[in-house]
Amino acid sequence: MNSEFGTTAWGRDWQRLAEPTSLTRPDPALPKARSLARRDHVTDVELHPGEITAVVHHSGSHRVRVDVPVWDGEHVERARELVTGHGDDLPDTVHSTLVRAGQPPAPQPDVVTASCDCTGRKRPCVHILAAFFEIARQLDHRPRLALVLRGVEDSHSPPSTARVPIGLLDPTDFYGEPGR
Repeated sequence: MNSEFGTTAWGRDWQRLAEPTSLTRPDPALPKARSLARRDHVTDVELHPGEITAVVHHSGSHRVRVDVPVWDGEHVERARELVTGHGDDLPDTVHSTLVRAGQPPAPQPDVVTASCDCTGRKRPCVHILAAFFEIARQLDHRPRLALVLRGVEDSHSPPSTARVPIGLLDPTDFYGEPGR
């Protein structure tokens, strides 16, 4: 496995969907899929409870959709209690606690359905695999999204840091406490 994707337990789950340990021979689509994700050819990724959509740019633009089952109310509540007090960057201990409780954050491969509008006959196609790698990368950066996919409400939306109006900055204490 490549350490570029799946650097946390949260992302590793989705990397394993692309690179299952049960593979008996190399999948020739995997290097291309990793390359597409690495070079930011997977765009417009949207994660919602039970659904992921993305556009993969390779031999045109292809829409990928991944459906995963959401948890029932009891499982959602258990996960919500575990993450109370944590931000978006959930520790791997929360992941392992969920797994030990029989509630793994990632869905099992047999319940994940993925579709792509490409004309390729092989499934999962390179576009779906690239989307899995990109999802792994996003979950490495923001693990809480793994729980959002399973139905836990996303109450910790990251603030937009694309642009901070200059008028909101106070130059006297921008670099620390005033007078220091």
